[in-house]
Amino acid sequence: MKFMTTFHWAPDTQQRAEAIARFQRTGGLPPDGIRLVGRWTRADLGAGFDLLETDDMKKLTEFAYQWSDLMELDIVPVLNDPELSEVLGRVVK
Repeated sequence: MKFMTTFHWAPDTQQRAEAIARFQRTGGLPPDGIRLVGRWTRADLGAGFDLLETDDMKKLTEFAYQWSDLMELDIVPVLNDPELSEVLGRVVK
Protein backbone atom coordinates (compact mmCIF):
# COMPACT_ATOMS: atom_id res chain seq x y z
CA MET A 1 0.00 0.00 0.00
CA LYS A 2 1.02 3.58 -0.57
CA PHE A 3 0.90 6.18 2.19
CA MET A 4 1.19 9.95 1.95
CA THR A 5 2.96 11.22 5.04
CA THR A 6 2.65 14.92 5.73
CA PHE A 7 5.07 16.39 8.24
CA HIS A 8 5.30 19.84 9.77
CA TRP A 9 6.62 21.53 12.85
CA ALA A 10 5.75 24.67 14.74
CA PRO A 11 8.05 27.63 14.21
CA ASP A 12 10.40 26.38 16.93
CA THR A 13 13.91 27.03 15.63
CA GLN A 14 15.57 24.63 18.07
CA GLN A 15 13.22 21.80 17.12
CA ARG A 16 13.64 22.55 13.41
CA ALA A 17 17.45 22.59 13.79
CA GLU A 18 17.35 19.16 15.47
CA ALA A 19 15.12 17.78 12.69
CA ILE A 20 17.53 19.09 10.04
CA ALA A 21 20.53 17.64 11.89
CA ARG A 22 18.82 14.25 12.21
CA PHE A 23 17.92 14.31 8.52
CA GLN A 24 21.52 15.10 7.61
CA ARG A 25 22.80 12.25 9.83
CA THR A 26 20.33 9.62 8.64
CA GLY A 27 19.24 10.78 5.20
CA GLY A 28 15.69 10.56 6.51
CA LEU A 29 15.41 7.08 5.06
CA PRO A 30 12.70 4.73 6.30
CA PRO A 31 13.62 1.33 7.76
CA ASP A 32 13.94 -1.79 5.62
CA GLY A 33 10.50 -2.91 4.55
CA ILE A 34 9.38 0.58 3.49
CA ARG A 35 10.10 2.01 0.06
CA LEU A 36 10.49 5.77 -0.17
CA VAL A 37 8.74 6.59 -3.45
CA GLY A 38 9.40 10.33 -3.20
CA ARG A 39 9.83 13.23 -0.83
CA TRP A 40 9.02 16.91 -1.25
CA THR A 41 9.71 19.77 1.16
CA ARG A 42 7.98 23.11 1.08
CA ALA A 43 10.18 26.03 0.03
CA ASP A 44 9.63 27.72 3.41
CA LEU A 45 10.92 24.53 5.17
CA GLY A 46 7.79 24.47 7.35
CA ALA A 47 6.42 21.15 6.11
CA GLY A 48 6.72 18.45 3.51
CA PHE A 49 5.43 15.19 2.11
CA ASP A 50 6.76 11.64 1.82
CA LEU A 51 5.18 9.04 -0.40
CA LEU A 52 5.91 5.65 1.14
CA GLU A 53 5.04 2.11 0.09
CA THR A 54 4.75 -0.83 2.49
CA ASP A 55 2.50 -3.65 3.61
CA ASP A 56 4.06 -3.65 7.09
CA MET A 57 2.18 -1.33 9.46
CA LYS A 58 4.69 -2.06 12.22
CA LYS A 59 7.52 -0.68 10.09
CA LEU A 60 5.42 2.36 9.21
CA THR A 61 4.80 2.96 12.92
CA GLU A 62 8.54 2.56 13.59
CA PHE A 63 9.34 5.21 10.99
CA ALA A 64 6.73 7.57 12.44
CA TYR A 65 8.13 7.06 15.93
CA GLN A 66 11.64 8.01 14.73
CA TRP A 67 10.36 11.49 13.85
CA SER A 68 7.31 12.12 16.04
CA ASP A 69 9.35 13.76 18.79
CA LEU A 70 10.31 16.58 16.41
CA MET A 71 7.34 17.04 14.11
CA GLU A 72 3.66 16.38 13.69
CA LEU A 73 2.93 13.56 11.24
CA ASP A 74 -0.21 12.65 9.34
CA ILE A 75 -0.15 9.30 7.53
CA VAL A 76 -2.92 8.57 5.04
CA PRO A 77 -3.32 5.57 2.71
CA VAL A 78 -3.59 6.72 -0.92
CA LEU A 79 -4.33 5.31 -4.38
CA ASN A 80 -2.83 6.46 -7.64
CA ASP A 81 -5.14 7.13 -10.59
CA PRO A 82 -4.87 3.67 -12.20
CA GLU A 83 -5.68 2.01 -8.86
CA LEU A 84 -8.61 4.36 -8.31
CA SER A 85 -9.86 3.73 -11.83
CA GLU A 86 -9.82 -0.02 -11.17
CA VAL A 87 -11.87 0.42 -8.00
CA LEU A 88 -14.35 2.76 -9.68
CA GLY A 89 -14.70 0.34 -12.58
CA ARG A 90 -15.87 -2.33 -10.11
CA VAL A 91 -18.20 -0.22 -8.00
CA VAL A 92 -19.64 2.48 -10.26
CA LYS A 93 -22.26 1.18 -12.67
